[in-house]
Amino acid sequence: MMRIQTAARICFLIYTLTAAVKGNLTDAAAATETPDSPDAVKTPLVIKSSFHIYHEGNVFEETCAVVPFRSETLERCGYNRTNDLVIIIHGWTMNGIMEQWIFSLASALKIRIGYVNVIISDWRNLALQPYPIAAKNSLQVGQDVATLLRWLEESAQLTVDKVHLIGYSLGAHVAGFAGSHFKRRKLGRITGLDPAGPHFEGVPAFDRLSVDDAQFVDVIHTFAKSNIMPGVGIKQIIGHVDFYPNGGSFQPGCKMLDIYSNVYQYGFQGVPKTIKCAHERAVKLFTDSLLNASQPIIGYRCRDDSTFYKGLCLDCKHNRCNRLGYDIRRVRVGKSAKGLFFKTGPEAPYNVLHYQIRVLLRNLIDPDKVSVSISINGTKGESGELPIILHQESSGKKIYTSLATVGTDLGQLMSVRLVWQGDLVWSSWLRRVRNIMSWSGSDQRDELSVWRISIKSGEKQEKVWFCAPSGELAHMKASQEHHFTRCDVLKRKRDSDNMLNTSSILSHFG
Repeated sequence: MMRIQTAARICFLIYTLTAAVKGNLTDAAAATETPDSPDAVKTPLVIKSSFHIYHEGNVFEETCAVVPFRSETLERCGYNRTNDLVIIIHGWTMNGIMEQWIFSLASALKIRIGYVNVIISDWRNLALQPYPIAAKNSLQVGQDVATLLRWLEESAQLTVDKVHLIGYSLGAHVAGFAGSHFKRRKLGRITGLDPAGPHFEGVPAFDRLSVDDAQFVDVIHTFAKSNIMPGVGIKQIIGHVDFYPNGGSFQPGCKMLDIYSNVYQYGFQGVPKTIKCAHERAVKLFTDSLLNASQPIIGYRCRDDSTFYKGLCLDCKHNRCNRLGYDIRRVRVGKSAKGLFFKTGPEAPYNVLHYQIRVLLRNLIDPDKVSVSISINGTKGESGELPIILHQESSGKKIYTSLATVGTDLGQLMSVRLVWQGDLVWSSWLRRVRNIMSWSGSDQRDELSVWRISIKSGEKQEKVWFCAPSGELAHMKASQEHHFTRCDVLKRKRDSDNMLNTSSILSHFG
């Protein structure tokens, strides 16, 4: 953990120093990049960014430039007035290169939607600046996007509620600033892909992307600041629906310790290479939602990631869950809304299946936590051993919960294999009571008395109860394996056995 923290700090320091080195500009030069007030879009304006229609390919030179107020460029670039419009907006850049994720996302949009105009907003000339200046320039770029949309309204009969802006990092706030120019008839949708945090975290809504900027705003947080990670994404809830995959601060498959080898190999360019793995995961998750619609990722509303990992938030009633990405349900919730949490795999397709594990104990004195491994067997396969920590659901109750995830569909759940690891975590007063009981000569031995196990599928919203073969308590000792069968199957078997026994007795008496 210490090495990860050190790597994260080094990563953040080099990232900041790089911006500082580039930031050795005069105040006058910086002032020239500061945009005018975004209260209204006036035409014609000096537009400092450019727009390109995407058709296919992964090279920027293959796109076609659309120039606002020059209608012939629409015809030349094949803009279809009857199709919806999606605009992709990149973020800050340290190298001025148009990243490949843009073309992957644009291609996925064309494949999935088909009849759609996909425009790439190119503001690299304003983004290839020290971060604080690029952040200020985002106001100007938002105004540029709004100018393009106003012109398309007039010249191409664009309906703004069919507009979808997709902004990554600093580009997410650009999308928000663009949307803020449309007060009476708002843009249809804005998707923020890990919106930038520095200079935007905690500021008023009008200074960042917010729910005021479109009819519907959805946000995916993948590299926000945490206790051990400096993060570059915003942490706070800023949309109608905010997703926090894997807690929203770090992503599986992204190795912060790679910064050492990346800096050695690429110099300063090794820093964004390391950072963008988790930061760019938001883009990849959204792209995955377009290409793998048959394997949707479901997010579950929860107070925080800690509560989610205890398995307490897999209920989908009252709009408590939603699909991540393109197929999201446009459900608006109150200002006290909580984020939606879920886990993913390290690579596409990213979806995993979530299970709530609840174990009912009958111990005389119960610990706060219990370490076990569980294996779930279904009609389509077995999960393999899943190490989990069972947490006491609430003080005084003998119900313990945890979250388990599986990469493949297990089908109908049939049985569970449980192994207790033998370690118990007791609260301070329970520990004292237990020590007193042991000192007094009690013959109490460490064991778990398991009454029932329930497993609820988050994706299917189905709950199954499992019983010990005897139907009574299962007394488990450390490292001892116990099998539990579906209680309804066990009951049917007993009923069948009873009927056979009754039939045998009746036949004996003729």
